[in-house]
This record gives sequence, structure tokens and C-alpha cells, in this order.
Amino acid sequence: MRRGARARGQALVEMALLAPLLLLVVVGLVHLGWALNVHQVITNAAREGARVGTRAGATAASMRAVVLDVCRDAGLDTTEVTVEATPGAPNVPSRVTVSYAFHSPFDALFGRLFGGQAVLVQAQCVMKY
Repeated sequence: MRRGARARGQALVEMALLAPLLLLVVVGLVHLGWALNVHQVITNAAREGARVGTRAGATAASMRAVVLDVCRDAGLDTTEVTVEATPGAPNVPSRVTVSYAFHSPFDALFGRLFGGQAVLVQAQCVMKY
């Protein structure tokens, strides 16, 4: 019986040593997943903005509005979105670059550990008129 108690104690100590590392890996994977989701959203937003820029009479303001609408509909904070838009013309492609300062919900917990800085996620799309 004495031997069984030691084995249980050993397993408990091993789990106590590995649990923080396992938690850190899981949090990192969740953070990466959120960042990839944000990248997909801003890529789609850039594509929609460039598509609007290929229309006759398109303006940079109308392109920005479409990009911000797509980002807002996806739940992104539009104050963190930066849009650079150039409308197209015949033989000149329209160009949209979207940047987003991604802040993870884990920043409040692990901000001091990792510096607490936002990750800049950027996407660009070019379409011909």
C-alpha cells in the first residue's frame, strides 16, 4: 500500500510540473486560431474593396466603406482597421491594403509575459478594371 501512495504522489507532481506548459501550448494555439480568423476576414474585406474599385466611378471612400462594413459584420473593432485604397481605371488595377492590430483576449492574462503588444495582421488585394 505504501508503494501505491508514492505512485499517486509522483503522478501528481508530474502533472503539476507539466500543466503550466500544456496550458501555455493550448493558449498559444487558440491565439493563433483567432489571428488566422482575423487574417481571413481582412483578406475577404480587401477583396470586396478591390472589387468595388473596379467599377466605373469608384472612389477610395466607397472602397474604404465596403472594407469597414465587411470588418464590422465579422465582429472586428473597426477603430483598429487601417485601409489604403486606390480605385482602378482602364488598364490600371484597383488596390486595397488592409491592416488590423489584433489584440487577443489573452493579452490581459499574459500581456506582461509576452510584452502585450498587438499583432499587426495585413492583407492586400489587386484587381484589374
